[in-house]
Amino acid sequence: MRVIFIPKPGIDLYQTFLQSETSRLILRFYAPKRYPGGGVEVPVATLGSGLSLASELRWYIRRYTRDFLMKTGDGHILSLKLAKEIYDRNLPYPGEDWEFSYLCRIAGVEGIITLPVLCIGDEAGKEGEMPDVSSGDAEDEIPRAPDEKEDDLE
Repeated sequence: MRVIFIPKPGIDLYQTFLQSETSRLILRFYAPKRYPGGGVEVPVATLGSGLSLASELRWYIRRYTRDFLMKTGDGHILSLKLAKEIYDRNLPYPGEDWEFSYLCRIAGVEGIITLPVLCIGDEAGKEGEMPDVSSGDAEDEIPRAPDEKEDDLE
């Protein structure tokens, strides 16, 4: 499972995390990776540990991020709200027929990458935009850090 922080335009979130002593202390047991556009990906063991990390970094999420996503081992990308509802057992784990989703656009090496994000009803249909990148369009793939292997994704 991976936690993905999508920064607001113009924010290098990886650098922001490094410059803050508080976030460095929180992330010291994790291996955050930088992505094009200033995004950050952090591998976590479980949904609960991802939500715990979100709770610890909530100030940074509110101030510096445009979106906070969780990519599961089976490839589903969940919004923070949906992940919380699943963890609290208010909703079942979504399958292929999950009806609520939105598109999230992030900067990738080849241009803008569009990701379908499973969400709860009140988030459905929103679309995040990532300016500052103007070429290409790849679907359904989160960019990997240069040193990341296929085995490291789960």
